[in-house]
Amino acid sequence: METYEFSMSFELNSLQISPVHVRIEQLRPVIAAHRHSNVSYEVHYTERGHGTVTVDGQVYQVYPGLLYVTGPGVLHAQRSDGRDPVVEYCLYLNCRRLDAGGDDPLALFAQTPFWMGEDGGVFPLLKQLIEENRAARPDVGAMSEALLRQIVILLTRLYRSDSGARRQPAAPALTRDGLMPVIEDAFFYRYATLTLAELSGLLNLSARQTQRLLQSSFGKTFSQKLTDARMAAACQFLNGTGLSVTEIAERVGFSSIEHFSNAFRRSMGVSPREYRRASRN
Repeated sequence: METYEFSMSFELNSLQISPVHVRIEQLRPVIAAHRHSNVSYEVHYTERGHGTVTVDGQVYQVYPGLLYVTGPGVLHAQRSDGRDPVVEYCLYLNCRRLDAGGDDPLALFAQTPFWMGEDGGVFPLLKQLIEENRAARPDVGAMSEALLRQIVILLTRLYRSDSGARRQPAAPALTRDGLMPVIEDAFFYRYATLTLAELSGLLNLSARQTQRLLQSSFGKTFSQKLTDARMAAACQFLNGTGLSVTEIAERVGFSSIEHFSNAFRRSMGVSPREYRRASRN
């Protein structure tokens, strides 16, 4: 994985754009189902490889050249083909409307929580954004902002030309939006080993503050959120791989198959094997 963090924020018409990071990565076989905060958007471009992305229960094929955006409240999970793994460019940014009134054509960006289609020129901008930050030139901040502005404008043009774009705002409000990317990354990349102490350290909060943040943002305790992440990953492994139940239990962080099976049944209402059989029928 190659990641570059941003600390800038800028206005674009009625939008307040706060980019978080841009990265290139080869996706893990399974990225568990997750949602973004009410101001967060991820721009995904598949450079190579194949897989699937499940968006609010709908499965879409992922292939080279595919561009898609997942925004506020959109539940999505990714699966990468082990024989031809997905390598993607991913831009994560926060976006707020500064003025809900007026006629701003770029407001469509904030109003579109999910879009998928062929790249319309976004990839060269993402690639240049990576290259600029990799080189770390003295004027990288100014160039990055210019590229980010172009990306948002171009995405909005793509939305405008596609009558099938979903434009319904859809998310419960989450607090402390700047911490949401850290929380999301922790739960869907580190679910197998994540502890409350580790998450608190990543957020620079006490354990009690972290628990309060999780409760106010997601309505769940750390333990409940971790179980959800592990069960979501387990479902993806059961659906999309030939791994044994014992192997899956180990991969999602359980020390024994008995503990895993009991937790899975409590969460899903069926055993892992029953879930796998039902998903294949």
